[in-house]
Parts: sequence; structure tokens; C-alpha cells
Amino acid sequence: MINILSSGNNDRLQLIEIPCIAFDIGPDIDKLSTQMGLNDLIIITSPQAAGVFIDSWSSIGKPPVKIVSVGKGTSKPLEAVGLIPIFEPSDATGETLAEELPESLGKTILYPSSSLADNKLTDILTSRGFQVTRINTYCTVPATWSEEQLAIAKTIDIVTFASPSAIKIWTERVGNQTPAVVVIGPT
Repeated sequence: MINILSSGNNDRLQLIEIPCIAFDIGPDIDKLSTQMGLNDLIIITSPQAAGVFIDSWSSIGKPPVKIVSVGKGTSKPLEAVGLIPIFEPSDATGETLAEELPESLGKTILYPSSSLADNKLTDILTSRGFQVTRINTYCTVPATWSEEQLAIAKTIDIVTFASPSAIKIWTERVGNQTPAVVVIGPT
């Protein structure tokens, strides 16, 4: 979801939400339920990955699992269903998680992720001696915009982004001349 702040014709800011991204089922979704019990840890790196995981976990009877979360925003939906992460890194990035994950928690990892995620987390963990099984359980796709949403997007003053995918879609549709841009983390 993109939050757009626009002053329009007056001095008040108006919040407008236009989603840039939507989600679809990933090619490995069917592997998630069968891989869950085969690893010491399951790493969750986004709220979307958490939602996909929770659906699969619930569908197979909520077996006991050890969850590692990239940060508080990702942990929130997990905790809401009773999945309390056993580790969160000092900074909410996949790279920091991979660098700080204690080896004492286990050596085999299931990493359900977006098909667009880079391999940095997997590469760092593997270089540290962990065995990582990455499965692409969802993919990010462009959200559909109406002509009205596109027209509004072209007149805004400030845009906030929470993912590289959203930035890519925004620039493809609107360009990169937005007066002010705010991003979360290293996005």
C-alpha cells in the first residue's frame, strides 16, 4: 500500500492510499506444509510471508515449530496466532538476521519467501554453515489501478514506500519526479 500525502489546493495534507503491489501464490506453495517439520527453524521475513505461513501451518493442524522473525512488524501477525518468534535480529533486515542468528538454535532452516527476494539471506546463512531450504511461497505482482488512481498519483506531494517492488511499479507508472519520497528501512 502506498500512502500519499497531498496538499491539493489548501494547506492540509490528505492521506490517499493506492496499492502498488498485490500478491499471488508462488510456485512452491505446495511444498510449505510438507517441509515445515523437516527443519530446526523457520525464518519469516515479511508480514506477507507470515500470512502465507500461518495459512499453511493452520491447514495442517498447527504443529509445533520454531520461528525466527526479521522484526517486530513481521512478528505481529505470528504472535496474534500464538507463534512467538524465538529470535529477532537487532536490525529488521534479512542480512542482519543472517549475520546474527545464533547457531545454537539449530542448523537446518526453512525459508518461505517471495519469488522476488534476493539470495543474500540464504547466501550468508549458508556461508555460516546453516543448511537452508528456500521455497518461493508467494510472488509480488503489480496492483491494478484505475484511471482515477493514476491521475491522483501524478499530482501528489509526498509518497511513502515499504518495498522495492512498490518503488519499481510506481516509477513505471508515474515516473521518478515525485517531489518527496519516504521509504522504510533499506528499501
